[in-house]
Amino acid sequence: MKDAARLFDFQALNEDMVKRLFATFDPRANITQVSALTKGMSTSNYALWTDSGGKYVLRIYPPNNDHCRIEVAAYRYAKEKLSAPEIFFFDDSKQLVPFSYLIMAFIEGSTLGDFIEGNAGCPDPVIHRIGSSLALLHQTEYPHMALLDEQLQTAEQLEPFESQYYTLLNGQAGSHIEPSTKEKCLQFLTDHAGLVGRIADKHAFSHGDFIFSNIMIRPSLEPCFIDYEYCFAAPVFYDIGKFFRTRTQVERYIGADTVAAFQEGYNREAREPLPEKWYELSKLADISTMLHLINKPRIPDGWGMAIDGEIDRNLELLRAGG
Repeated sequence: MKDAARLFDFQALNEDMVKRLFATFDPRANITQVSALTKGMSTSNYALWTDSGGKYVLRIYPPNNDHCRIEVAAYRYAKEKLSAPEIFFFDDSKQLVPFSYLIMAFIEGSTLGDFIEGNAGCPDPVIHRIGSSLALLHQTEYPHMALLDEQLQTAEQLEPFESQYYTLLNGQAGSHIEPSTKEKCLQFLTDHAGLVGRIADKHAFSHGDFIFSNIMIRPSLEPCFIDYEYCFAAPVFYDIGKFFRTRTQVERYIGADTVAAFQEGYNREAREPLPEKWYELSKLADISTMLHLINKPRIPDGWGMAIDGEIDRNLELLRAGG
């Protein structure tokens, strides 16, 4: 499944407004170039160059999905553990514009997906480092699934992972997939309740959107992790499942060696090593994650079919693994 369609409209600002917002951080800076970064699903981002050689990102949050303060806290948490861009300034006063925004360092490099496609694969040491970095994020544990506050403490407990499948499949999400896929999923859950219980054994700080487009590969081959706006407390398999979700344009390069390198890297830094059949558990966890994407009356064109196909593939893998 490709990560393509936006969840929130891109906030189109003219160059003068972009410069005014940047001036709240550095009123003396001379902006020489502004470029809209239109990829992404939620925030609206602009790259800015200054005459002193600085390069920054202006990150704007949707008015009805403002995760600015939580993301700032998450970046600070992440930067203590792994490679993440520096946050220089944020403003949620909404005095100049009716939304929150922050200014951060621009990361030179390419997304992991583009890197894999351009190089016909990814060196195992890079995948190893990605696994290690995710394990470092996961070192902070929580008692249950929950939304987090600005101190990254639990703010609102969420429905237990074990019951989310049934709520989603019997709700709006289930109406967007084929009835046969829904029935196969429900039957698998009935027959393998123990697997779901294993997924929910432990909850940790989750990046929340651990996908290829949120992992930048620098020219030095160091991975850098961005976009923490959806961080929360979740089973560790939530992030892993999203990471290994099918991306048709690069899937032929993601083989057993990639999976093994990720596991080795993760286990090097994890409080506990990944359990047996961790890959299968992540695929089962990702079924719930994908259903959340379509748990609404209307969804972007093609999402239902793509998620239906990915769920079916995950169920085939799970059945084959016993």
